[in-house]
Amino acid sequence: MSYHPTGAHAEALVTIPSGTPDRFGGSRRVGELETRMRDGCVLRSDLYMPVGCERAATILIRQPYGRATPAMMFAQIGSFWARKGYACVVQDVRGKFSSEGDFDPMVHEAHDGFDTVDWVGRQPWCNGRVGMWGESYYGFTSLAAATEQPPALVCIAPGDIASDRHRIWFRQGAFLLNTIGPWAIAMDSPEYADLSRIDSWHRPLIEMANAAGQRGRYFQTLVEHAYDPDWWAKRGVNDRLDRIVIPVLFWSGWYDNYTSGLLADFEALQRLRPDPDRVHLLVGPWDHESSSEQTDRAICVPLPPTGVHRWDTYQAFFDRYLMGHDNGFGAGGRVEYFTIGANEWRHSPTWPPPEMQPTPFYLRSGGVLTPEAPEAPESPDCYRYDPADPVAQTVGLNCWALCTELGDRQQIDKRSDVITYTTEPLAADVELTGPIKAVLYAASSALDTDFTIALVDVFEDGTANQIQDGIIRAAYRDDRFQASPLVPGRVYALTIDLAGTSYLVKAGHRVRVAVSSSCFDRYDRNPNTGERFGRAVDFQLAEQEIHHSPSHPSHILLPILPAR
Repeated sequence: MSYHPTGAHAEALVTIPSGTPDRFGGSRRVGELETRMRDGCVLRSDLYMPVGCERAATILIRQPYGRATPAMMFAQIGSFWARKGYACVVQDVRGKFSSEGDFDPMVHEAHDGFDTVDWVGRQPWCNGRVGMWGESYYGFTSLAAATEQPPALVCIAPGDIASDRHRIWFRQGAFLLNTIGPWAIAMDSPEYADLSRIDSWHRPLIEMANAAGQRGRYFQTLVEHAYDPDWWAKRGVNDRLDRIVIPVLFWSGWYDNYTSGLLADFEALQRLRPDPDRVHLLVGPWDHESSSEQTDRAICVPLPPTGVHRWDTYQAFFDRYLMGHDNGFGAGGRVEYFTIGANEWRHSPTWPPPEMQPTPFYLRSGGVLTPEAPEAPESPDCYRYDPADPVAQTVGLNCWALCTELGDRQQIDKRSDVITYTTEPLAADVELTGPIKAVLYAASSALDTDFTIALVDVFEDGTANQIQDGIIRAAYRDDRFQASPLVPGRVYALTIDLAGTSYLVKAGHRVRVAVSSSCFDRYDRNPNTGERFGRAVDFQLAEQEIHHSPSHPSHILLPILPAR
């Protein structure tokens, strides 16, 4: 969802990686194409055509980050698709860069998408068949257009996105501050805003943009409507997924911010569609910026190159459904995923894999993580959460690029406000592939507070590599739009979603669960006061308890695959 790649990303990808031969020797660009929307607003685009080809199936990219912005690499992407035999249209969405109108994120993309697809399909350089590709916001524009069912739209390949934006931006109630905060502030500008003065420590949160010298209109609106279901209903398409009837390739990475929402969309379409074999999923060892392709590691785990495989998969999907080639795409299983640690691509007929076995591991007294449930009462583990001194794991980092930015978390796990539970060294490799959930039986002295979970691979030398994480804002445990204050001291069962993974924990390593109440500034701090979101200036200390007994068996469900 970042509004431009990191500098390293832009410099590394001089050309788009490919393992397939080009069908055409080059591309030609035609700029400043104008498309009039139904209300008269004009949107502008660039067209990339294969040299020597006058008419082709067309891939449409509708994005808000500037079709001419060098760091976004749309010239390289357009040329890539043209050399593969496609026309490619890159359009600035309404209110951004060269296009007319006012940008109201997500609001206009369904109708504008329909109108643009309809226009593209009628152009002399298009053969009447249109596909859409894009990641993050321009993955959302693909989903939104597909729900309107424009006749020329044949297939879509949306990545790193979810149809339900609230579910991701407010992850079980907690706001993705490091990423969505600056993005929302940047969206006030027709081009790029200056984000250099943003201070994630600022309070009250609602004034963070103004304090950085920015207008902050959209950011403030977002904070105001954080838990307003009617506002969000106009900015998502999750209630219209059943209208997507064309082939889809969902794609993402295990460390992307949108992974849980994208997996939920894939699983929903599996259930909704009479032809689920045309709904595909690709998940690699990536984050939102695909930073692992530049560093060859997923946090602390070395990786082989994966960029060629990613782009070849996009092409194979479009060759199958947009060009109509019988290339066998999806024959090995319509789900393809990368297992970190084993460093292999694997296939499954569905997600999660049918052989996956959700296995509870219990958080026990003395910091033990074990498959044995408690048989007798055990004293709870207690810690104090101080919002003025949070677990500041990501301050100063880019949380769009977690594979590169996160590192060994040994020192974090030694903090007094982090409680860890660790297995004995594993006697054999254990593959975790599937969704991950944890159930914490927890109590707090506060009316509202957060609880965080990190699933960690502890290497033999002590290196602590994060596999996945999750968070819950406890007052929103039952309804993500309606707060229910805690009764101080009462024990609650809190189910925390850790998205999913495919990760091989090797023999000799240990599995750890780390529990705390903050992961700042990836998520905003809970002030523990129960005040309206974004308004708190003062903080309160919270005394937290994690229970593990026969009646309160805190545990994590690990998605274990049988040994291969």
